Amino acid sequence: MAKGYSILHHFRRHIFYMALWLVASIIQTAIILFWNSPLPFRLVLVDSLLFNLLFVVGVIPLWYPIRFNALPTRRKTLSLIPYILIAVILTVCCYAVGNHLMRLVATHPDYIVFLEGAAGWRIIQGILFYTATLLYFSQQAHISHLTQKVNSLQQTFEKEIEALARITVKERQQIHIIPVDEIEYLEACGDYVQLHTAKGVFLKEHTMKFLEERLSSKQFVRVHRSFIVNISQVDRIELYEKERYRLFLKNGKTVKASDAGYKLLKESL
Repeated sequence: MAKGYSILHHFRRHIFYMALWLVASIIQTAIILFWNSPLPFRLVLVDSLLFNLLFVVGVIPLWYPIRFNALPTRRKTLSLIPYILIAVILTVCCYAVGNHLMRLVATHPDYIVFLEGAAGWRIIQGILFYTATLLYFSQQAHISHLTQKVNSLQQTFEKEIEALARITVKERQQIHIIPVDEIEYLEACGDYVQLHTAKGVFLKEHTMKFLEERLSSKQFVRVHRSFIVNISQVDRIELYEKERYRLFLKNGKTVKASDAGYKLLKESL
């Protein structure tokens, strides 16, 4: 469900819905013939197959406003109105198309009379069908949302487990092993990153993005395109320009923060 329209992405569901379409069409054919025995069997079967197929295909557009619903969740009652309108429009369109196609292929007078008198119950049938589908899609969208949330949490958890515990920096003939807890902040420096610690500044040949992805998001936050700070080292935050902030660290140094970076830091704190 996470990508696109799941029914179109699973072969087993193709078979299931085709079987459901055939069974529903056969049942509908039997019911119509029971109440209208003079009607030709072939015409009634084609009628049932066509109208049910139009309903099944026409219901697909309902998935998108449900799956990608951008309406406020607090206005549940109002958020149903677009879906109901879509259902009514699709029902009328499917009926109009089916009615037009059947008139092109059918000339039997008894069937034409039946076709003209079937508008009411076909529209009621379509609205009931779309309403049931609306409820089903809403449930599936909710399940999809929960699945995505669980997968996101799992990825975050795995990322935290794999987060760097230390960084090694080679300096001439020496190799420094720096525990990430000792890093006060990181600063972009061309193709390198400066690691600021209480013991000094070390230069690491990596990009900010590389280290950002591997450092614990619970401990380090990218507050600016050029700075990643250790949350535990932040002493206070001050606004010094419009949508620009200055972070004062416990070591007395200051670090710039953008508006987006400030919001991320605020969430973490």
